[in-house]
Amino acid sequence: GITLTCYADKDFYREEYLLGRDAVIPTNTLSYWFMCASREIDRQTFGRIKKLEIIPEEVRMCCCDIAEKLYKFESAKGENGMILQSYGNDGETATYKTTDMSERALRKRITDSVLNWLLPTGLLYCGVN
Repeated sequence: GITLTCYADKDFYREEYLLGRDAVIPTNTLSYWFMCASREIDRQTFGRIKKLEIIPEEVRMCCCDIAEKLYKFESAKGENGMILQSYGNDGETATYKTTDMSERALRKRITDSVLNWLLPTGLLYCGVN
């Protein structure tokens, strides 16, 4: 099968990224979200991190940050795939967020995260090395 690279792991997430804060992502699903986040990072860095011998700290931090964003986005969705904002007292009425957590907003959050963590590293450069 295909070996997918994950740029963070459970220990890094707990000890380096969270620094004592409560974990956003349940431990049993961390690998999945790190894999998804790593794919997002590869997409925006033209796959050049895979060629590095050592994964930079910024990439690992970015991976945790994006993994949390992806997890929050997915967990906010209701059964119909829309983002649930609130439930009415009658158990029937529900309000759905459409702007704050839309796919487009998520994409922007991911790009912001990549820029925030990786812009100083030179990994986003799209010219010829």
